[in-house]
Amino acid sequence: MSAWLATILIFLPLAGALFIWAFPVGRLAGSFALLVALVEVGFWINALTRMDFDRSSSTPNFDQQTTWFSDLGVSYHVGFFGWSLWLAGLTIVVSTAAIAYALWAGRERARAYHGLLLFLMGAIAGVFAAQDLLLFYVFFEAMLIPLYVLIGVWGGPRRARATALFVIYTMAGSLLMLAAIVAAITTTARPASQNEKA
Repeated sequence: MSAWLATILIFLPLAGALFIWAFPVGRLAGSFALLVALVEVGFWINALTRMDFDRSSSTPNFDQQTTWFSDLGVSYHVGFFGWSLWLAGLTIVVSTAAIAYALWAGRERARAYHGLLLFLMGAIAGVFAAQDLLLFYVFFEAMLIPLYVLIGVWGGPRRARATALFVIYTMAGSLLMLAAIVAAITTTARPASQNEKA
């Protein structure tokens, strides 16, 4: 089970978000989202208090790796270091508090709002758990999608301007990061292919 903790912390809220969007849960959306978030908090506390969790380890805890594209060195590789598990936990606890507050306040369009918060929680947990560069980029981009919508729909009176600026700044940063990742992947993949020819 411990090997799956990083994957559970990423995909449990994502699955909860998809369930809320796919099924007509109606007014129960907030309660269901809060239940999923509380279970997520429980898994995080379990990960934090496990005897096999080494805070000073030079390798990630709850490490799980599956190779996708061996020629490019791309894999599904997740795990947590001591600091990254604390940051993921901060995200999980704050997101749970935001879901509880939205449920208490009776947020309009509850299905969309609570689903977006769960999706955001899972994507940020993925950012902190990712041990592969391309996987980190995928989770980083996935994290921006609910933020665009949350700012654009539930933002303040100047939400249109805030959303436009957010899109411009994050798009510029994302393109630069993607270019750096492609350069890094091609640089590391090229020597391996040259060695095989030799």
